[in-house]
Amino acid sequence: MQPGHRKAPVLTSDAALGAAGSGTAAAALRRQLHPGAARTLQRRRPGGAAAQALAARLPQHLDPDLARDLAAGRGWALFSCAFEDGSEDLIALQLGGGPHDSHCGDILQAIWPVLREDALRELTGETQAAVTSALLWTVSKKTDSAVLVLNAEGQLLHCNESGRDMLDGGDLLSDRSGRLCCARPGETAGFYAAVAECARARRGGASASGRPGQPPRELILFLEDRKSGMRLPVSLTRYRCGADQPLVVAILPRQPDRRRIEMLAQKMGLSPAEARVAALIQLGLSNREAAHIAGLKEQTFNTYAKRVLAKLQAPGRAEMAQRLTWQASVGRAS
Repeated sequence: MQPGHRKAPVLTSDAALGAAGSGTAAAALRRQLHPGAARTLQRRRPGGAAAQALAARLPQHLDPDLARDLAAGRGWALFSCAFEDGSEDLIALQLGGGPHDSHCGDILQAIWPVLREDALRELTGETQAAVTSALLWTVSKKTDSAVLVLNAEGQLLHCNESGRDMLDGGDLLSDRSGRLCCARPGETAGFYAAVAECARARRGGASASGRPGQPPRELILFLEDRKSGMRLPVSLTRYRCGADQPLVVAILPRQPDRRRIEMLAQKMGLSPAEARVAALIQLGLSNREAAHIAGLKEQTFNTYAKRVLAKLQAPGRAEMAQRLTWQASVGRAS
């Protein structure tokens, strides 16, 4: 065990790793580390009910002999530490037959408050790592907005799945071996100028340290979508990962996936045919255009459209399209 910090003494029951400590040394260590809120430390019966319950909760990847020995009380010492708030820790020490075994209880009483704090801090760190991993997975796999990470020269370093889909489509930006090109060639120079300006910005900006500071400076430019002819906003934000290595994160909104819109429409109570009609209406198509795509007569499509509006309790096509767009923008189709 290594309580407190990296410079703290290492205590071990293996004589090959550390010399035996006297009772006086253990008492001195107890005075130095201050148990804090711990009230009592008591030895428990080896192989008892508490030991068996603890053995049953050991991780499955560990050697099964460890759990069997702990449950049987072979080579293990068991302690309980009570705290002022009434909580109690159950502590199992695996003994190696070394010189520390005889006074392991004294050593444990001295170091447990600090060691417990370190263990909880490590557990919290693992939880935080899992939370960070979940956020990264969501941005990478589920977010429908295209997210691109660029260096100061505008070279593409990484992107999420929506970003890759957008680049492969080439209707707004395309990737040519890491160099991005706008669908309208005349906009490419302006795009790179905006990325360079964002990378030079010193005010604000997110940082790897997570320290609070000024709000990040955001640059917005508009690029023309080749398919729709619409000018869509691109958000550029500087990310400080080092004094000489600024990164620029570009976020681009995308039209929600029609499969996802149909899936959500069905979850809102529409039949598969009605959901398909709703998805075509959401695209902003006229009834004639949408009916042609759906392979329906225009009159039949109009009947479906009225039924869709009634089921969704939407006063009009625009309100229904807005509702589906907001719902679908939560994430990508699975």
